[in-house]
Amino acid sequence: MRAQASAHLTRTFAHRAGWPAFLALLRPWVRWAARAAIVGRNRSRTDPGAGRFTRKDIDRLLGAAWANFDRLTPELPGEPTHGSRQNVVLACLTLSMLKALTADGVEREYAIELIGDTCWKVYAQWGQIPRVVTRLRTRDPAKRMAMSVAMFLRYPFNWPGYRYAEVLEPRGRGLDMLRCPVAEYLAAHEASDLTVATWCNLDFPLARMWGGQLERHGTLASGADRCDFRFRVAAPLRHLPADVLTNHNGSIQTT
Repeated sequence: MRAQASAHLTRTFAHRAGWPAFLALLRPWVRWAARAAIVGRNRSRTDPGAGRFTRKDIDRLLGAAWANFDRLTPELPGEPTHGSRQNVVLACLTLSMLKALTADGVEREYAIELIGDTCWKVYAQWGQIPRVVTRLRTRDPAKRMAMSVAMFLRYPFNWPGYRYAEVLEPRGRGLDMLRCPVAEYLAAHEASDLTVATWCNLDFPLARMWGGQLERHGTLASGADRCDFRFRVAAPLRHLPADVLTNHNGSIQTT
């Protein structure tokens, strides 16, 4: 009964929320990203004699990944928002690629690294949208950072699929993420290591793309009770403490 209900929810998403169109756009994007990230890399981290990945290898592995995806999607959990449903679908795809790579003999840790590099190719393009929009709206780096995070919290990391508590962060945006559907889904498939090394760790270069940095001490996927996001930019020099001096060459020292 539960499987039937999940399948019904998946079909509902497919037909009412434009899933076929979404996947039609996603497939060539994923193919480009995987080729760009993996072609020419070693097939094995420990065996140089295994050779390097070719474009033909990537297309074959993607075929296996999409076959895994088709088998897994009927069991996708229901989610309350389009954004959280979309992200669980993408989490399913990363899991499907992990299964394809490891079935092909790639060491799990290395397979996760390859998937993370592939995901970044996509995420970096997606992250450019807030970067461009915020630069058109303000010159204040802190406001740009806060606005960039806010755009992602509107979609796809939106409430109530994602649940979080606001935390004061004057130089950007702070929040404690209390519920992450991707972390839950991949944990149910014993793939929290995939979550941390791909989904979670991509937030750090994303913060740099947005002009600042991310400070985070724990994640739900790694077993913490929250993901403590602190997106912030550096304070302007005029706001630095009095015991911080600037050398003649522009470097900063403390007294």
